[in-house]
Amino acid sequence: MLLMINTVSTKPSANPGLITISEILSLTIPQMLERSVRLYGDLFAMRAFRNGAFKSITYRQLLEEVNGVAAGLSAQGIKPGDRVGILSENRPEWGIAYFAILKIGGITVPLDALLKPTEIRHILRESGAKSVVTSSKFLPDFISGEISAKKLEFLVSMNGETEIPGDSPLPIITYNDLKHAGSKISIKWYDGDINDTVALLFTSGTTGQSKGVMLTHHNILSDIKAILDLITFYTTDNFLSVLPIHHAFECTCGFLTPLTGGASITYARSLKSKELLEDISENHCTIMLGVPLLFEKMYSGLLRAIEKKPISTRIIFSTSMGAVKFIRKSLGYNAGGMVFKGLREKAGLSSLRLFVSGGAPLPPEVGQGFEHLGIKFIQGYGLTETSPVLTLNPPSKPIHASIGIAITGAILKIDRPDNNGVGEILAKGPMVMKGYYQNQDATRQVLSDDGWLHTGDSGYMDNEKYFYIVGRVKNLIVTRAGKNIYPEEIETLLIKSPYIAEALVMGRTGSDSDKQLVDSVEAVVVPDYEFLEQQAEQRGKEFSEDELNSIIKIEINRLCADIADYKRVKSFKMREDEFTKTSTKKIKRYLFIQPSVNVDNNSNHQGNPE
Repeated sequence: MLLMINTVSTKPSANPGLITISEILSLTIPQMLERSVRLYGDLFAMRAFRNGAFKSITYRQLLEEVNGVAAGLSAQGIKPGDRVGILSENRPEWGIAYFAILKIGGITVPLDALLKPTEIRHILRESGAKSVVTSSKFLPDFISGEISAKKLEFLVSMNGETEIPGDSPLPIITYNDLKHAGSKISIKWYDGDINDTVALLFTSGTTGQSKGVMLTHHNILSDIKAILDLITFYTTDNFLSVLPIHHAFECTCGFLTPLTGGASITYARSLKSKELLEDISENHCTIMLGVPLLFEKMYSGLLRAIEKKPISTRIIFSTSMGAVKFIRKSLGYNAGGMVFKGLREKAGLSSLRLFVSGGAPLPPEVGQGFEHLGIKFIQGYGLTETSPVLTLNPPSKPIHASIGIAITGAILKIDRPDNNGVGEILAKGPMVMKGYYQNQDATRQVLSDDGWLHTGDSGYMDNEKYFYIVGRVKNLIVTRAGKNIYPEEIETLLIKSPYIAEALVMGRTGSDSDKQLVDSVEAVVVPDYEFLEQQAEQRGKEFSEDELNSIIKIEINRLCADIADYKRVKSFKMREDEFTKTSTKKIKRYLFIQPSVNVDNNSNHQGNPE
């Protein structure tokens, strides 16, 4: 891909025109990009670190690359409705592939780069993907056959000059060769409809419980329009991309939103603190999206650095912070921007004006802390099924304990509220998905005939129409890094062991952690004592407690070997008694996961699989 060195920015000082509802909502995503090229063609669209320096590509160059790859995919036989996977680290080529697939009417299948080959294989088979656009990092898994799918016909390597091994079971074509093939054909771009499906986002891994969320052009662009209604962006804004781009939050808010309004995207080299701060400073990044864990680490890192300073510096900081809080409370003015300007410059954060947190609840003190330091901080809420944003905190009036107010077009209500006003949050609006791919039963379970989506989250709304999350209606586990874990998926794996009769998976938090988020996955298992007795008879002696503990540890590690690391069971406990169940033989999960219940009361062994 042709990247030009970023030397002098040609960006104007403000967004040259508001985006009207009729304009954005009548477009497809490729048409949105073409609109941006007409308005911002010579402005920088993307920056990436290549050959020792950050280099950029303009909006006009971006469209040229997209058209070349799109024509090449068409030449290889990709037709409207065909599914094409995208598997890579964050980089400009990911976005080029995304636009190119849509340009010819294809459907993107964004893949989590942290998934194991078995999980990726499952998604490719479920989606019926015809091709995968991938980086060289993942080619060995395809070549070895670890990642395979019946309908896969060819692979596309993002690395244009990469030498392609000759022993691959599938044809592999480079970006450069793909564009060359496309240049030889005459192509008429697909005349898409705004209600066409553009993405299948799978919410689970290797089990049959995985669901492919179908999102349309209209779903995503209505979400973007609502975001732009609430938050002011400028063509001078530069988004630092740190979250995995396959995730709906980053894809919609950190990838498509800036490109809708003429802003630029800089792809971070890594999440290492030193490189992250250097990337922000060198590229004058103004906005960063992240998950709570990232912002917590940044904030605690700043506080730790201050604690290492001489006592005089610590006193000045403490006094200044107290003054900022007092002025904010009494006058409603945030003096942090002026008071802590020097601190932000030393920390490498001087260019940043906005942090946006999503993917999991954020501890209020983190958002408040950054606000006091002079960086605007907001959090929002949503689901993959809602493209994903449903609520956002207004930058002018954020409430850091809240997930914000409903965005334009989103209608939220509390279903069956209790005496405290708490109930399940239901959502309706143009950003709500079409349904789950080839899974009408699962769709009917969450989406009513009149369009209400059951979010699975319980919460309430205050008098000013700010929403608050108080817990999970369903069993979804959310890690501090914003990763979603479905316990049933792991439980299904564990009970495959002949030594394990039952398993219950839950999140484990540290003693000083936010209890809504988990640090690791823990399992409570009931050994299959009948099978153990049989084994004991065969070997002529009973199993000791240490032996049983070792067996369960080995089994858990074996069964979790092929799933992503963040899903793996890090600790376990054993129960002698079976779990209490419903009449349909489902474990009454709430009896064992509520903080007030001590699981150890019925356990006689515990251990760590690591």
